[in-house]
Amino acid sequence: MFGEEQTDRRPVEGAVGLELSTLRLEQSGRVLTVWVDAPPFNYMTLSMQRDFIRLAEAVEHDVSIGAVVVTGARPGRFITHFDIAQISSQADGTPEISRAVAQNLYRSVRAMTGLAGERLVARSSLKALLAVTRFHDMALRLMHSPAVWIAAVNGPCGGGGLEMSVFFDMRVSADRDAGFSLPELSLGLNTSLGGQRLVQLVGPSRALEMMLEARFYTPQEALELGLVNRVVPAEDLLDTVQRMAERYARRPRKAVALQKRIFNDAPSLSARASLNQEAVAALMSMSSPVTQAAMRRWVQMQEGTNGDSVFLTQPEPWTEGTALDMNVPARGATPP
Repeated sequence: MFGEEQTDRRPVEGAVGLELSTLRLEQSGRVLTVWVDAPPFNYMTLSMQRDFIRLAEAVEHDVSIGAVVVTGARPGRFITHFDIAQISSQADGTPEISRAVAQNLYRSVRAMTGLAGERLVARSSLKALLAVTRFHDMALRLMHSPAVWIAAVNGPCGGGGLEMSVFFDMRVSADRDAGFSLPELSLGLNTSLGGQRLVQLVGPSRALEMMLEARFYTPQEALELGLVNRVVPAEDLLDTVQRMAERYARRPRKAVALQKRIFNDAPSLSARASLNQEAVAALMSMSSPVTQAAMRRWVQMQEGTNGDSVFLTQPEPWTEGTALDMNVPARGATPP
């Protein structure tokens, strides 16, 4: 959705130390839990956009984090949708423009992204468009993040909240209080962030139907659409997602980032380019001391069997990520 100027470029910090106005952060082990706290209705706002931009950048550089869980701090509220009053105040009275003009404006602002260019745009009437490009960059950062991002949806997830959450790696919904909606068309608006990503999840026909309906879909409907990965009892939601995150956080960050690029870039690449990307990733992972240590550990465990696959005979250490520490310094990994 719309955004506002952000003229300061603060240094990247450890994620849990960030001071954010709409998000509360708690880290336990390699899992960062993010509480969306924007009372009273948990609307997405300009401030929340800025907070997620800073958070995504910090997580990318914070090697202590393997997974991020995002949930609503308000009972029965996730991210309801973008604050329509803020959009209205920015859009009211602006002249209507054509598609060609809109394209040229966006390309011009995108071409000026760089410290000096951004400072100029931030002082102009195009500052809101600059913020949109930054939020787009944040979405791409989520898709390529070395951490696994999971939305624990405990309330309404609509509009800008849903558009952002489709860029997360997974969405787990509570069986009550949660709902999913894209009501933009009922106001004459279009998606500004997550439309194409939504189509990848549910298909173009279902995505358009969802927008035309402009209603909140139930958790079970969202599961059937492929919009969410799981629906769990509301009282178990956070515990379930945090336990998932703990397991996923044990996977090596570099390998996770490479695999996310393979999956998430595939729709925009030719078959040849996609195969090239996978070949490069495979070569990089096989050369990793951590990966080599893991394979040695697998062979060591196999020696105690009749030669059958350890994934069949002793699967738990591998599914749980406890066979060895995969997030030690690059010189290698050792069994726990």
